[in-house]
Amino acid sequence: MIKLLKKIDIEFYLILFLLSGMFKNLFYSLYGNNFNNIPLTITFGMLLILMIYIKDIYNLKRLKEKYKTFIYLLLFFIWSLFSILYSSSEYYVWHKLLGLGTNFLAFFGVLIIKEINLKRFTKYFSYFTYFFSLIFFVINPNSISKNFIFHAYFDEIYIQGWYLVLGQLLIVNMLLIFSFSEKKKIIYNLLISFNIICLLGGRFPLILAFVVFFFISIYLIQNQHINKKLLIHFFKSLTIFILINGVLHLSSQTYRSLLLRSIYRFEVLSSFFNDVNFLNNQENSSFNKRLEYLLFSKTKIFKNKNSLILGYGLGSFSNEYDQTDRRLYPHNIIIEIVFELGLIGLFLALAFLISNRSSYKGFFTNLALIAAITLLINSMKSSSFVDLRLLFALLATSIFHFNKPTLQN
Repeated sequence: MIKLLKKIDIEFYLILFLLSGMFKNLFYSLYGNNFNNIPLTITFGMLLILMIYIKDIYNLKRLKEKYKTFIYLLLFFIWSLFSILYSSSEYYVWHKLLGLGTNFLAFFGVLIIKEINLKRFTKYFSYFTYFFSLIFFVINPNSISKNFIFHAYFDEIYIQGWYLVLGQLLIVNMLLIFSFSEKKKIIYNLLISFNIICLLGGRFPLILAFVVFFFISIYLIQNQHINKKLLIHFFKSLTIFILINGVLHLSSQTYRSLLLRSIYRFEVLSSFFNDVNFLNNQENSSFNKRLEYLLFSKTKIFKNKNSLILGYGLGSFSNEYDQTDRRLYPHNIIIEIVFELGLIGLFLALAFLISNRSSYKGFFTNLALIAAITLLINSMKSSSFVDLRLLFALLATSIFHFNKPTLQN
């Protein structure tokens, strides 16, 4: 058994750990609360560390080389642990601490691996991202699932938020593919990822996709990779893709409705600028709720000096908001950190990021760093700071494993 496990690439174990939340939601949709007792993220995390040890591919010297980075991250975790003493949460706080520990493990795991084969990492990441995208379109009741008889075996409530998570994964996928995929597959994979983002209907991921294309264009111009051959290949691929989409649009009512839904969601967003009744529109309920969280957080944070400096304690947001002890967050990680851990927590988080400033010099050539930054930007409107394993792993990758990308001409 051990011999078999050793034959599997370490990049595969790393992806299993980073995307464990997706596997967990998928199993929940199949087995419901019967799956609740299996800590999948912890299991995959421990498996990753075990295989790093068994394969003898660890490099602990990096802890000395980047001791400041490691210390700030450790201090952030210790401060979070200390804040439990005054947190109003008695139950969820332990789940949140565990989630925070998995972020720490993601950074630490990537840090100590001697060498990560980024082409293999990209390959596994792409395969799983496309797999979960397919699952989403099959199970989601608003998608094509109603045409499949086995839809009855799934509970779609556990994957309804996937359209946002998949949007994030596909953005990262685009950047990784551009850096490490085989040259003949780059444009096709970029277009496939972009097309899926359009079908998912997430507004912010689609905006980020255009930003990614901007960064890719800057990179190509900066490194003088744009030539006649590349442009011909691009327009050929684009023409084929447009024709395929045109056929699907004309032949499939479901496909057409998915595209129209995405367009409609952008129309709803655009009404923010010219519709005085925007906030009263039921279609904007998610926007309204996030705005409500932010306004509530602002009031509580500036209530007194203690709330501003110390925060209300890890996992306390739901208790302070509606007196429930559950998973709830303001959908902005900076606000969340200040609310629960105060300015002290924010200082430690920023110190951790700034301590890696030497890796930010080659910004446009370090696409793993750009991928991490896109996730950070996205976390300003839809994530909790305990759900950032991929961000921490990409940040560690950009520091320890990312040389100038070998972009094929």
